Amino acid sequence: MSSRSSVLASLLAVTAALVPSAAHAHTDQWQRVGTGITEGVSGLAVLSQRGDHVEALSVIDNKKPGQERVRRIVLDDGLVTAVRPLTWQGETPVDLEAVTRVPNRPGEYVALASGARAFHVRVQHDVVTVVAAFDLPPHDPADDMESFALKAVGSRLAAVWADRGKGTRPATLYSAYFSLQKHEFGPVSTVEYDTGAHDKTVRHASDIAIKPNGELLVSSATDPGDDGPFSSSLREIGRLTPRKDTVGVSLTTPRLLGVFDGYKVEAVTLLRGGDVLLGTDDENNGGQVAER
Repeated sequence: MSSRSSVLASLLAVTAALVPSAAHAHTDQWQRVGTGITEGVSGLAVLSQRGDHVEALSVIDNKKPGQERVRRIVLDDGLVTAVRPLTWQGETPVDLEAVTRVPNRPGEYVALASGARAFHVRVQHDVVTVVAAFDLPPHDPADDMESFALKAVGSRLAAVWADRGKGTRPATLYSAYFSLQKHEFGPVSTVEYDTGAHDKTVRHASDIAIKPNGELLVSSATDPGDDGPFSSSLREIGRLTPRKDTVGVSLTTPRLLGVFDGYKVEAVTLLRGGDVLLGTDDENNGGQVAER
């Protein structure tokens, strides 16, 4: 059996037992937004949505000076109608992997680099300005951060971020209350998440998103190298659990929402009406997005 077939079979064997009737993605809905290894999509957040017109902020995991860090992606009726680079002003990030909207603060976002350096930014027109740069709380030195999401919980902000995990090493989901004014975190809760697939190319958490009801979506992916072949899945795995001093993640039996053969999903963001916008970082094959 080929490497691609064995990895995908491993993922499917785990998820099929959980949800026999899981829906699969329609690959004809994917829309290309970049070509080549410097034009993937490693994180997405909605800038605005009016009916079927969606504008999204995309971050790119580039590392060298002069390379793009952020883009605006425009979709109408699910079709990409524009992609344009934005100007980044402030401390230059290295390897951006996630971005999330700040609830109740129009135009403000938090972007996260893999090394746990975060950036509170403000987007105005085609300029992204760093308001403040800060670090995540102490964590395992082996962590490779790929996810960060915020949700309003009463008058406070809850943050969830995750190490991607790999193979037999599960992803670690971290959660805490977060002060946007001080850029500080309260006491941190942790929980480990494992897809059940342990091939060495499996990344258990490539991105996360929090639904309005607190349910947590997690994408997973296989990444055997710059030329793939890739595969990904999207699951609902648990729920945000607010407490007095901290906020946790309570895992439940995972519910499979989709399997995407041939794509490395690294970005998940929520749209109005319950749909999601997915983005891929397919390395040498660039990036694509799809509304689901």
